[in-house]
Amino acid sequence: MRTLVVGGTGMLAGVVRVLLDEGDEVTVLARRPERLANPRARLLALDYRDTGALEHALAQTGPVDRAVVWLHGTAPEAPFVVARHVHGPYWHVLGSAVANPAKRGSQRRERFAALGNDYREVILGFVREGDTARWLTHAEISGGVLHALRHDLKRHVIGVVEPWARRPA
Repeated sequence: MRTLVVGGTGMLAGVVRVLLDEGDEVTVLARRPERLANPRARLLALDYRDTGALEHALAQTGPVDRAVVWLHGTAPEAPFVVARHVHGPYWHVLGSAVANPAKRGSQRRERFAALGNDYREVILGFVREGDTARWLTHAEISGGVLHALRHDLKRHVIGVVEPWARRPA
C-alpha cells in the first residue's frame, strides 16, 4: 500500500515506523527533512505552505492509496491540495481546538466531500490525571492514529476533549 504521511518526522514518526514494518511504501512529506528518522521512507522535502510547490511535488509523486495528514493552521489550503492526490482513506489529524465548544462550525467536511475523498478525522485531545491534565505524548498520538487506521474509524478522539475547561494551559 502506498501511504503518504504529513507530519512523519515529528509526532507521527511512530506511525511511519509501524507502516514501514508492515510493508507499506511510505512517503513522508516534511518541512524539516533532517528530522526524518527512518531511511526506509521516501522523503518529499518541501514547505507545504507553498501550495503551488506542494501540488507540483505530489503530482510528480503520483497518487497514494491513503494519507495520514497533520498540518499546521498556517497552511489552511494544504489539506485540500493533499486530498486531491489520495485515492483512498484520508485521515486528517486535527488539534484539540476543533473540539472547542465556543468555535463556530467548519466547512472542512463539506470541502473534502466535494473532492470525493473518504475523509476521516483523528482529533488530538488531552489526558486527565486526577486534578490536572497534560497534552498527549508523541507515542500516544502515534498509537491513537494507528488505532484509527487499523479499525477504519471515521472519527477518533485520542485522549479526551471534555470538559473543555479542564484542558492543559
